[in-house]
Amino acid sequence: MKNRFLPLLLIVGLMTVAACTKENDNSSIYGNELTRGYYPLTKGHYVLYDVDSTIWNDFAGDSTKRHMQVRYDIADSFRNNQNTISYQIEVRTRATDSSAFVSNDVFYATPVENGLDITQNNLRFRKLVFPVKNGTSWEGNSQIATADQDLQYYADWFYTYYDQGQSFNTGKANFDNTITVQEVNDSLNSPELMPGVYAERTYAKEVYSYNVGLIYREITRWVYDQNPSSGKYARKGYSVVMRAVDHN
Repeated sequence: MKNRFLPLLLIVGLMTVAACTKENDNSSIYGNELTRGYYPLTKGHYVLYDVDSTIWNDFAGDSTKRHMQVRYDIADSFRNNQNTISYQIEVRTRATDSSAFVSNDVFYATPVENGLDITQNNLRFRKLVFPVKNGTSWEGNSQIATADQDLQYYADWFYTYYDQGQSFNTGKANFDNTITVQEVNDSLNSPELMPGVYAERTYAKEVYSYNVGLIYREITRWVYDQNPSSGKYARKGYSVVMRAVDHN
């Protein structure tokens, strides 16, 4: 008698082999902690973003909007002062989709025992902790000297994971298997409701896609106060949204 379940067993077997192969492949890249794949660190890897920003000027009492493209390239790796491996990420920008890229900045990604640190403009952030798991919360800016008046607004940001494994549409492209990090969501008063009262807004969120890295970033920081020169209340600050549009 023919075994009518043999084709099904073969299919299941092939699926199992494929799944194991994929997991083994990821293990060779990310080691024992596979959730490190939400921020792959491979030389030559890049992500391209559309970036839209708004700058509020409290002297003029107006705002300026700007669009540009930004590309992150993992250019090199090296051993830092603590003798651990850091990755140099080059930031290049261009004004339009067809213009040439210009070098703009460099920042560094450093895998640590249970997390990933990003150092930019001499500020060190604990952007991710591992293993990635919904509900996990940590003080991501604990390595920043928030006693400095200019950096006080970075104090008490408790990053929290949610929507692990969900798809996310940046408005430019759709990505599977993502993790969202809500970094901060603070506000005080509303200029629209209380036009003559001090107000402020601090908001930051990032989304990472497995085997891609950062695919979405939104950060807003402004204060609304009385300008000493004009005597008028106005916003001062910025809002930036980055949306991944391409990667390798």
